Amino acid sequence: MAWSKLKTRLVSAAILVAVLLIVTFAPEWVFTLAVSAACFVVLHEIMVTFKQETKLSIVIIDYIFAGLYMLSGFLRMDTGNQVIYMITIFFVMTLLIFSVVDHREINFNDVCASLFLVLYSVVFLIHLSFIRHMENGLALVFLAFIGAFLPDTSAYFAGNLFGEHKLIEAVSPNKTVEGAIGAVVGAVVSFTIYGVILWVLDFNVHFPRLLLLALICGVVAQFGDLSASVMKRAYKAKDFGKLIPGHGGLVDRIDSLIFVTPVVYYFITYFPVI
Repeated sequence: MAWSKLKTRLVSAAILVAVLLIVTFAPEWVFTLAVSAACFVVLHEIMVTFKQETKLSIVIIDYIFAGLYMLSGFLRMDTGNQVIYMITIFFVMTLLIFSVVDHREINFNDVCASLFLVLYSVVFLIHLSFIRHMENGLALVFLAFIGAFLPDTSAYFAGNLFGEHKLIEAVSPNKTVEGAIGAVVGAVVSFTIYGVILWVLDFNVHFPRLLLLALICGVVAQFGDLSASVMKRAYKAKDFGKLIPGHGGLVDRIDSLIFVTPVVYYFITYFPVI
């Protein structure tokens, strides 16, 4: 990769990290607002990619229910979980009703696409807010960030330095087996370092569970990236947008986080690491 392009990627990444740290250390309600804003951007990018933005009924329904899902992010998960179930039921019903009433504009494929893009864009990511609301949520939410971004970064550099064998060329021609291994190694190393930091700060760290979570994140993060590639290929899109110079759209930058976030939440809920 040319130095100018790499420089652009690094500058953009540095700005994103700074913004991420600011909103993460902010009060919980500010963090949830930031997550909600990110959800809206992701929803818009995927809606455009799926070519759904011209269908007014679909757009209105999607944004209304996306907003309702985001409101659940201000609740703790025990309550928010019930709210999500309720919203999902009425979301599906509403989509199907409009596919009947407005059948000339909305077909069943639109219903399926709409349901997917709202769940993927909003429900997955809103679990960041649920993590932040947990006891020791500030420390725990970094597990999602580390579990998504460090494997991604490790895979990028490992692939560029050592990559020779293609991983799944039909899905993502630039991904390599060496990069995939680097992602898992990067996850384990970064989680270990973070675990030591938490231990020094007097947290009671359960290292075996933490390392198991690292292995899971190292794999899941890559599937988040590859799944986004599948979507782009299906709709013949190079990127999901141009919001972030050197990276593409926001989805291109956080596709791993979208997958990793709910995995981290449910893992630490049933197998606490601190």
